[in-house]
Order: sequence, then C-alpha cells, then structure tokens
Amino acid sequence: MRYLFDTDKPRIFAHRGLALDSVGGPLDENTLPAFARALEVGAHYIESDIQVTADGVPVLFHDTDLKRVAGIDAPVQSLSVSEIQALRLENGGQIPTLVEALQQFPTARFNLDFKSVASIFAGTREIQHLGAAGRVMVASFSDARRMAAKSKLPGVASSAGSSRVLQAVIGSSLRLPIVTGISLDGVDALQIPTHFGALRLDSKCFIKSVQKAGVEVHFWTINNPAEMKRLIALGANGIVTDRADLAVAALLG
Repeated sequence: MRYLFDTDKPRIFAHRGLALDSVGGPLDENTLPAFARALEVGAHYIESDIQVTADGVPVLFHDTDLKRVAGIDAPVQSLSVSEIQALRLENGGQIPTLVEALQQFPTARFNLDFKSVASIFAGTREIQHLGAAGRVMVASFSDARRMAAKSKLPGVASSAGSSRVLQAVIGSSLRLPIVTGISLDGVDALQIPTHFGALRLDSKCFIKSVQKAGVEVHFWTINNPAEMKRLIALGANGIVTDRADLAVAALLG
C-alpha cells in the first residue's frame, strides 16, 4: 500500500480521530470510536501518538501522563497495559493499543508520532509484526527519533522533524533549492503549523520550494473551514484537523 497515494484532492488527516459522534456528542480523542468516526466521515488518514506502558506495550495516547483526559496524576509508562485499559477516560472511552487500532482498521492509513525512545522499539516491532509499514507514516518533532524509527521500517513514509523544517525554511528564504533539497532528503512530507512565532510558513513561495524537492506540505492543526480553504488555495497538499467532518465538507464536498 502506498501511503501517499496519488490524488488531486487535499489529504485530510484526522488529528487524534474525530472526537464527535454522529449526533454531535463527545467522544474521547485517540480512541477506537474516534478513529472509526473519522473514517466514517471520509478522512483519508488517522493521526495519533505512541506512548509505551510499563510492560512495554505501545498504546495510542498523546500526553505523557493521564491527568488531562483521565484525571490521574501518573505517567503512562508507570502503568501496565492491563491497568491502562481498565481506565475510563472523560467520556467513557478506553486507551487502545497500537495493535488493536491497526487490526480493527486494517485498510486505514496511520500518521504516528513516536513520542519517546521506547516508542521506537515497541512501535516498530508491532508495525513490522503486522506487516503494516505500508500504511504508516513515521512522525516526530525529533529527527533523531524519526530516523531511528524509519531505520527499523524500511521503505516507510516519514514527515520531517523540527530541525529539518528549520533547514528547509532557511533554504527557501535564501533561495537555495539545493539546501532545501538536502534538508528534505529521505522525507515524504512536512507537517507544520502556519507559523513559528513571527516566522510564517504559510507562503506560496515556501510551499512551492518544498514541493519542488518532491515533498508534500500538510498544515496542522486547522479547524476553521475558511482557513483550510485558504491553505489549500496556497498549494498545501493536506490538512491535519480535529474536525475531519468539517474538512471533508469544505474540501471534498
């Protein structure tokens, strides 16, 4: 399966799934029901995060601790997988393992942020075991983690970490395409915000310079349909959003 399949339509990445049920009620982020809803409304990709339990099981969860969504002041890595899965989140959901998600959605493509060194070993092990590398994009703010995970999954797609993004920005600003190209070697996508402080990344010039290097540009986390349309009009290839339902309606409807 080719991760970035050929398409002339904007790619829609459901950020931690879609945390709204079919009648607008709340679902817990990064849970199987949230992933199912994202796919149901037409998202192309599920964006999620890998943390690791005390007994080495990769789970899909964003934060390093459980306080925000479960009200428990404890790190994910301090609990076993059985303890993690016994928890109920704010809206009654459960934290899924990586294996559960890949198996429950066998044709879905996952954009996975490897949050720690432990997640590299645990996450790539399970992805390899299930033969799922073709439907996974490796992501991380850390280029070291991204490259380490990619080295264990030959041929897997990946998005650039912060240092590569900065190098690409410098290359584009100096109008040195060779610098941009070198900084993006081995990268399939830049997944970026519209700006870092005063530094704007949402310019047509920057987007084109990245694309000339053979790399796609996806902006996060965009929840306003007008802003989604603006970025796609500038040339962006995709949108990472909490509101996959709005993105599908705005960009694919």
